[in-house]
Amino acid sequence: MEETCGAIVGAGIILGLATQDKAKSIKGMRQIMDKFRQRNGATQCKLLKGVGTGKVLRECPLCVADASEFLEEILVKDGIQK
Repeated sequence: MEETCGAIVGAGIILGLATQDKAKSIKGMRQIMDKFRQRNGATQCKLLKGVGTGKVLRECPLCVADASEFLEEILVKDGIQK
């Protein structure tokens, strides 16, 4: 719970495997992280879960849904998924 949300990390792994292109993967991950941060207020697990603040920003299932949504947008845009 100290670092980046696992849902974002998982999206990055899938993106890398799908694109097989380091530059595209890095660009896509930046987009995913930016959109995620805009929607949820953070990308760090402990902040999302409210550790230390007492204010939960987003529950895990919703983080997974968000990361999946943003990943799908990139895969469709790049023609990897229809």
